[in-house]
Amino acid sequence: MSKTYVPNYNTFADLVDRLAVTTNKLAFFENEKREESNKESPDNDLIAKYDKLSRNECEYRNLLKRAIDDLLSEIISKGEYKTLKDNRTFSAPSKSVSDLIEEISYIHANNVKKELVDRLNSEVGPCD
Repeated sequence: MSKTYVPNYNTFADLVDRLAVTTNKLAFFENEKREESNKESPDNDLIAKYDKLSRNECEYRNLLKRAIDDLLSEIISKGEYKTLKDNRTFSAPSKSVSDLIEEISYIHANNVKKELVDRLNSEVGPCD
């Protein structure tokens, strides 16, 4: 049975994205728990709630880290990583920033405009 590839589902980018979100949520719940614990009269029920949420995110983070390890191991062992084009991916703009500035610039035919465009091209590079 062949593997079905679904864009943005268990891809490396998707797993890393979910790991970042999960780690952020884990830090949020840990900070809330810490802040509540530092109050003069902490609410133990609230601390328990944040602790449970934090533990859940910690478990999910560990699962994601294992999934990333497994995916990277598979990529290394096979020597390939197949992806499908995602139709939601944006194409490059037809004009570069320097082209747009050149079009809307009110400074015509002088060295200032050319210098600005040249500097933008050297810093950002032309848009392909």
